[in-house]
Amino acid sequence: MTFGAFCSQGAEVTAQAVVLTVQGPVTVVTKDGTTAVMKAGDKLSVGTVITTGPGGAADIQVFNGAVATIRPDSTCNLEKLSVTTSGGVVTKQTALLDLKVGTIASNIDPANHNINDYGIRTPKGVAAARGTAYTVNVTPNGRTQVFVSSSAITFSVTVNGVTTSQTVPANSQITVSGTGVVTVVQLTGAALQQAKDEGHPVNKENAPNVTVTPTGNNNHSGNDTDKGNNPAILILDPVSPSGGSMPQ
Repeated sequence: MTFGAFCSQGAEVTAQAVVLTVQGPVTVVTKDGTTAVMKAGDKLSVGTVITTGPGGAADIQVFNGAVATIRPDSTCNLEKLSVTTSGGVVTKQTALLDLKVGTIASNIDPANHNINDYGIRTPKGVAAARGTAYTVNVTPNGRTQVFVSSSAITFSVTVNGVTTSQTVPANSQITVSGTGVVTVVQLTGAALQQAKDEGHPVNKENAPNVTVTPTGNNNHSGNDTDKGNNPAILILDPVSPSGGSMPQ
């Protein structure tokens, strides 16, 4: 993460993500429309659109201790990257990635639980976490699946101006139908293994430059979200609940 200049205390400043590793075809389109081939070491600004082709993938450090692995055949936009400081200390680090299609596997350092603000936007809503490993997949028809290897995350959906949040509990599968019906099923056997496999954290042997140095307030008492090692799955059907429009 390139923090830039922390110009004023207590201020939120825009930051940049850093490309750790690249394999196969990966392109970026910057906010001004410039297209380039991604390479390790690149610094990416807010508004950059990343597209991986067949066999293409990239590890992106979006802030200190948070790595997003963008898998093949994916397109995402770096919607927000920022850091907030107070008295020279980082009090909040934020990343929001807008996944249009494909898969992003995320690994967020729980040591920075209280200052992490990380989310993946999908056609169905935002899957947010503070310190866990999870994978988000969006199919071409808009079906959204979230696999969590270290529960839990919070999934927020806005329909007709009303936002509701659902915690993905351990060892469970949550399905939200096109009409908004929520079904919770306990995972066992093969489904449980799938959650573990799909939500596997970034392999640091393939991304040796991953930084997980603790920054700021490491006290994460009083909030059990993102704790534990039990997998979960959240699946959302393509049709918006109650015919409402989903956040773009």
